[in-house]
Amino acid sequence: MSDVRNHEFPYRRVCVFGAARSGVGAMALLRHHGVEVVLVDEKPAMEFRSLIRRLKRLYVTSYFGDFDESVLDTCEALVVSPGIPLEHWLNQTAVNRHMPIVSEVELASYFAGEAAPVCAITGTNGKTTTTTLVGQMVTDAGKNAVVSGNIGRAFSDGVLASQDATRDTVLVTEISSFQLELVENFHPHVAAILNFSRAHEDRYPDMRDYIEAKLKITHNQTEDDHLILNADDPICVKAAEDSDAQIWWFSMKKKVKQGAYADASGIHLVEDGTTTAVCGLGDIPIPGAHNVENTLAALILGRRLGASVESLAKTLRKFKGVEHRIEFVAKSRTGVEYFNDSKATNIDSLEKALASFKQPVVLVAGGMDRSAAFDRLNSLVRDRVKSLVVLGQCKSKIKKAWGPFVETLEAETMDDAVRIATELAADGDVVLLSPACASWDMFKDYEDRGRAFKRSVKAILEA
Repeated sequence: MSDVRNHEFPYRRVCVFGAARSGVGAMALLRHHGVEVVLVDEKPAMEFRSLIRRLKRLYVTSYFGDFDESVLDTCEALVVSPGIPLEHWLNQTAVNRHMPIVSEVELASYFAGEAAPVCAITGTNGKTTTTTLVGQMVTDAGKNAVVSGNIGRAFSDGVLASQDATRDTVLVTEISSFQLELVENFHPHVAAILNFSRAHEDRYPDMRDYIEAKLKITHNQTEDDHLILNADDPICVKAAEDSDAQIWWFSMKKKVKQGAYADASGIHLVEDGTTTAVCGLGDIPIPGAHNVENTLAALILGRRLGASVESLAKTLRKFKGVEHRIEFVAKSRTGVEYFNDSKATNIDSLEKALASFKQPVVLVAGGMDRSAAFDRLNSLVRDRVKSLVVLGQCKSKIKKAWGPFVETLEAETMDDAVRIATELAADGDVVLLSPACASWDMFKDYEDRGRAFKRSVKAILEA
């Protein structure tokens, strides 16, 4: 298989399509390496005032709002942000011109270099928690962890930061299916596929296309690399057959020959036939069985990246989770607890969140419709949700699915949703934002949505 780490970036002038986090990161990395850039975005220039000043300093040509295919005339390749579908007219123009289309992840990997090994993590759920935990493990082991990808900052930004590092650096990267669609030479030294379930139905009507995109994370791995897989997921088990990497398994249901597993006595690491007890289940502070799965995957990843078992155990005991993923926000004077799970952008994430609580839940859900089958959770919602507050583009669809058996009220804004949920909650209840939808109908991204929820909770409790 080809190894991008032995290649040089072949283009000297490129068009970057998309001026959000990934596009701006790609632009900065390219300019750092002397590549000329044309940056384009369909949003109006007034939304990019501070960016435009930066572009002028970096001598970047830019077009915002209306533009035509002539923006490609002087370019050798098109770098496309992951949120833009391949069917977009500019992407199709590049295809018709036989112009290479390069993903932001593929672009960044050209410049990663041998000095900063890449640890890449994908899966339907648990990516952010696992990536953040691995980053903390690497840091606690005395190395420089640069956490990036589909979390916080673009992979390009992470690569650029690693090139200025003065000590051993590991690029710990969360990778989505969108980011993997166009990769050809992306080559992580350590990779993990956490799980598969239905997601992004609007982009992948056929589940096979979604699976194929995820599996690209291991396509360029060799026998010198490591692939961590979920032994309890049949698609992950099948994926092992097509990878040349060394396979490490994690499981909640059984012992594994190489990897990590959990049982009633705690978490265990298995290496070269030797089993080591790492910690008890009660030592893990983040709630939910799904987070035990995330912990198992992170444990193997951290170990493959050089952390000692003792260091890993210490990290697991102190790790409190990540913002927007079943994040504890506040507790009212009457004992109502508020949790922010804005990262739950699909049905499977909501399912895991609801399973994490024993208390009655007042659920805040809704957002951009991605053709999700909400009725798949009818039984769980009936059992776990006391009341439901819906907002966003698909609130009527959710109300139709769950309204017949759960008290359901509609909200127009996040402030309204939190106020209504607070009125519905009684002593000891949980108010949970776990939307099961994307955020782009009302918010910039899931982080913006989560912070809006937290501001609303603070305002309600301080009133």
